[in-house]
Amino acid sequence: MTAVLDTPAPTVVPAYRVAQFRRYATGQAVSVLGDQVWYVALSWAAVQIASPGVAGVLLSVSALPRLALMLFGGVLVDRRDPRRLMVHSDVVRGLICVAAAAVAVWQPSVLLLVVVALAFGAADAVFLPAAGALQPRLLDPTQYAGANALTSTVNRLALTLGAPLGGILVATGGLPTALAVNAVTFGISVLALRSLRPAPAATKSTSDGTKGALREGLRYIAGHRELRATLLVGLLGNLGFVGPMNVGLALASQSSGWGATGVGLLLSGFGVGAILAGLVMLRRRPVRHIGPIAAVCFALQGIAVVIPAVTNSLPLAVAATAVAGLTSGPAGILLGSLTQSATDDAYRGRVSSVNSLANLGLTPLVMAAAGWAADLFGLVPAMTVSGALELVAAVGCVALPALRTARLPR
Repeated sequence: MTAVLDTPAPTVVPAYRVAQFRRYATGQAVSVLGDQVWYVALSWAAVQIASPGVAGVLLSVSALPRLALMLFGGVLVDRRDPRRLMVHSDVVRGLICVAAAAVAVWQPSVLLLVVVALAFGAADAVFLPAAGALQPRLLDPTQYAGANALTSTVNRLALTLGAPLGGILVATGGLPTALAVNAVTFGISVLALRSLRPAPAATKSTSDGTKGALREGLRYIAGHRELRATLLVGLLGNLGFVGPMNVGLALASQSSGWGATGVGLLLSGFGVGAILAGLVMLRRRPVRHIGPIAAVCFALQGIAVVIPAVTNSLPLAVAATAVAGLTSGPAGILLGSLTQSATDDAYRGRVSSVNSLANLGLTPLVMAAAGWAADLFGLVPAMTVSGALELVAAVGCVALPALRTARLPR
């Protein structure tokens, strides 16, 4: 009689132990650091050359090509190699930085800043969907949540360090130095990307024509219960979060007399909370009850974003932003991982483009709307509406069956 032996399932290591994913995450974090240096340099240069109002407009300029081209960028990603598209995007932006630095040494101008901002926005329209399509091909589906926790944590650290580094570089070397440093970060990202060997896509897009492929991708999302639900609640949560955390904190600090120091402390509270949440998610990654967990996070965040607008206590406001940071991490990581695991390879670029548009492309418009609403109706009513949107997202996480019963791969 022949004994039948059970073959043990292969052990899947955590994402941070995958060497090529570590290189990818490091390269992207360095690139985020460089982007923060650029945003500080852009703001400073615009104020020096023109006015604070012009600086605000320039910070929004890069959103225009993203809004116009992001969905078509997703179509391109599903037809080409996403790694190669990311490399080309970084090379183009690096060369633009070098050329702009040379021009800035001679004569910085608002036109130069506009051209760079528009070029960066156009590159982002391809780079962001490509990044969303590439990362899952470096990993096993069971590693998605851990990978998103790691990238969330290191990118938050890069954002936290990038702003003061940008201030130091601008103060010591001006706009040309900041542009040169940003070019170096793009070079580091290129080296990391070129070292990757992602798995080939299991399926590829077969649709003809750009518009036809775009319509096919949108139909795919609309007909997919999990993706439709995840993108909807993610959009609602982002609409409720962006205004209070970008415009609301500055207005709350101004009305309560906390000044610039208060804004810094409020943002630091959020950063610390987000980093702690990412570290926790590196160790504990739930695979069940995704919807209910996200619902709790959105509900707490919806309350937290309103508190700075209604209190005169700076410590309480800082604690509220820390709660917002703590809750934004798990919600984003779990919903992002659910999106990755539910998406067929043939549609990763297009799904990523819609997701990026909802979470990044619309951000400047939401910030402008939040500022307008606060000016017209008052800070507290405007921020209360934002918080209510997050509560609606929380309800959606448990009311929609696709999210209420959603699970991640073990």
